[in-house]
Amino acid sequence: MVGARDSFAGVRAGIDRCLERAADLDRLGVSAPEVSAWSVQDHLEHLLFSDRSVLDWVLKALAGPNPETREQFPHEFGVALLARGSIPRGRGPAPDFTLPTGLAAADVRTGFEALRALAAGLEPRMAELDACRHTLPHHVLGHFTPAEWLRFLHLHHRHHDSIIRDILAA
Repeated sequence: MVGARDSFAGVRAGIDRCLERAADLDRLGVSAPEVSAWSVQDHLEHLLFSDRSVLDWVLKALAGPNPETREQFPHEFGVALLARGSIPRGRGPAPDFTLPTGLAAADVRTGFEALRALAAGLEPRMAELDACRHTLPHHVLGHFTPAEWLRFLHLHHRHHDSIIRDILAA
């Protein structure tokens, strides 16, 4: 399994790519229905909402005492996805709280700037994060620890970045 530090670097790079894309106002509204039902901005909003939710939880998990043992685990498919290192394409179910809401472009940029700062606060805590046994369920993949969530977020960014590239190329 990839360590928290590597996953964290991938999440930070993903946030930076989102900030670059959010600054390109001419391309935010681009859509390609043959690739995705969502526009570029919709994908960015989805990443913003999911990242914020997970990173907020990670900070809360690190603030509490670490459990003696891990009580919940990912489903077999969740373990395989994290090990494989990619999320398959398709129309997987996004949780309602991560669905795009039509934010103003400036709010998307501001949101990712706040996420960048939030993530920076986690950087000195990688060993603690790797050792944390708290879990939070993914709606399809099962329960992940903070380190596993960072791995998922990294893969999630790569997944949506690939879709965005295909939208812009269409």
